[in-house]
Order: sequence, then C-alpha cells, then structure tokens
Amino acid sequence: MEDFLLFLTLGVAGSAGPAHIGFRLLAHRHHVDRGWPLPAEAEGADWSYSWFLMRRGYAPWADRDMRFFGFWAMLSGWIATVAIVAATVMIAVRQ
Repeated sequence: MEDFLLFLTLGVAGSAGPAHIGFRLLAHRHHVDRGWPLPAEAEGADWSYSWFLMRRGYAPWADRDMRFFGFWAMLSGWIATVAIVAATVMIAVRQ
C-alpha cells in the first residue's frame, strides 16, 4: 500500500509541477506584456514570481486573463508543493 501511495504522490507532483511552470510562464509573459511593474519580491530570475502567484498576488488586478493564468499557476503550485512534501515524508518514514 505504501508503494502505491508513494507512486500516486509522485505522479501528482509530476503532473502539477509542469502545469505550474507552464502557467507561471504564461502569467509572467502576460504580466510583462501588459507593462505592469513586477512586484519587488519577484524582480529576480528565481522562483519568487511563483511565490507571488501562489500567494494570490495577482488577485487585486481586474484583468481576466491574468486571473486565469495566475489562478491555475497558484493551484497547481500548491498541489505540487504539498505532493512533494508528502512524498518526502513518505520516503523518510519508509527508511
């Protein structure tokens, strides 16, 4: 049973991770195309823009497309994060 749960958790992380990256890229491109300034915490080339999306930083903007890209990036990012943490705990418990 533990092997099945680990396989399932890694599968969830493996599908939500690429979805997060794809929607993150779409949201970032849309953000830049609109000419909006990047948030102070998301100026670098690291994953701080993902954190901005996962904290729903896009929500105050009344832009329908940004809300769509941001919502799916946020949702898939949190799913991937929870699945990676769960898989890590499951591997640690198995040892």
